[in-house]
Amino acid sequence: MRDGPGLAFIPLRALVAPALSLAFRVRTHGRQHLPRRGAAILVANHASFLDPVLIATYVKRPVRFLVSDEFYRNPRLNRLLRWLGTIPVGGEAGMIRSFRRVAKVIEGGGLLGIFPEGGITRDGAMRPFRAGAATIALRMGVPVVPIHLAGTFAALPRHAKWPRFVPVTMRIGEPIGVTARPSPSAEDIAALTESLRNAIASLAPPEG
Repeated sequence: MRDGPGLAFIPLRALVAPALSLAFRVRTHGRQHLPRRGAAILVANHASFLDPVLIATYVKRPVRFLVSDEFYRNPRLNRLLRWLGTIPVGGEAGMIRSFRRVAKVIEGGGLLGIFPEGGITRDGAMRPFRAGAATIALRMGVPVVPIHLAGTFAALPRHAKWPRFVPVTMRIGEPIGVTARPSPSAEDIAALTESLRNAIASLAPPEG
């Protein structure tokens, strides 16, 4: 728990937070819902590469994000991701090894960051959720905190070369308590997955 994210957390907040606030006029709502101590899973919509940076910067505790194995194939990005304490999933990343690392974070009272869409939206709309976040939460009985990020798609969509300096807002919802179930049913997982998606969608600002 004190390796990558511990080393990266302080300089990330100290150096990046002022720049983000100035460039994107970042506003945060609901930070009182973030647990000050103890394990939790942070789940958010995923519209931009800015999303994990914003969450890591404005949450006052280190966050270990799950990141697709494909991003570790770039040597430079690999070093950065490992310095940030991310956890590879999918591809060549062994499922058992990934789950062990996830369990270590949770059992150590840390924060795990997951984007349940499994990738960045291509059109700004929230995609269907995968079951990973719900499965981990149910197996380990850890609360889940929904987060909605607005404006990041306009600021830096997937294939943009340069960001647009538009306002960005992060809204944090109340934690969703989860009771541990060592062998959750497919129905339990599907129900919690839908609840997480609805919770995040409910935090989105009204259109128009």
